[in-house]
Amino acid sequence: MSKIKLFISLFIIGAGLSACTRYLYIKTAPQIKVEKSTKESDIMNDLIQPYRKELDEKMNIEVASSNANFVVNRPSSNLMNWMADVVFTNQTKNVKMSKPVFCLLNTGGIRSSIGIGPVYLGDLYKLMPFDNTIIWARLPIKELESIELYLLETGGEPISNITITNGVIQFNGFDKTETEDFWVITSDYLYNGGDHMDFFQKSIETVETNKLIRDVVIEEAKIQGQLINDENSRIK
Repeated sequence: MSKIKLFISLFIIGAGLSACTRYLYIKTAPQIKVEKSTKESDIMNDLIQPYRKELDEKMNIEVASSNANFVVNRPSSNLMNWMADVVFTNQTKNVKMSKPVFCLLNTGGIRSSIGIGPVYLGDLYKLMPFDNTIIWARLPIKELESIELYLLETGGEPISNITITNGVIQFNGFDKTETEDFWVITSDYLYNGGDHMDFFQKSIETVETNKLIRDVVIEEAKIQGQLINDENSRIK
């Protein structure tokens, strides 16, 4: 074969290979060193283990007991009643109430249930994992209708020291026709518009306690010893 024919043949073969490999892309990446990654994970676990053990020991402390299953069930349930009651009781122990006062929380804020038997600290942390604080809000009496409408639309929320019959709120120990305003004990989350409780924006006075609801729940559970089971429906 002449040099010219050899050159032409090699050119054609080269062009063909170029055409065949035009859309072939080779992408490389650094290799993952599995052994090193595994070793680092083991080291991290070793560092965390003492704290995990300490946390587990703390969460497994028994603080109370329960003779019933406490669950959330709209419009009203024993767990909803209990949550609202412990907050209300804790906040009004040393308060002389010259105006209607009640507690209003949100069903969505209760993130667990409580079973029959020992109640551990970890159970109450699961029940209320958020760092929400307690706020008192004073509202004009006309805003009571806004709360009634809200509870009707949501199907029920945790309440204490009031009852609701046919959508109408009744204060315990006060005639609402003889008062110009009332107090609601709630969470900072709800006060700031959480769960669309916009009526709190009409507050005429507020008191920030800076006290965590979770701490109050734990404190009152210890005081009760056996959780008070109130299964009466407060919203009818």
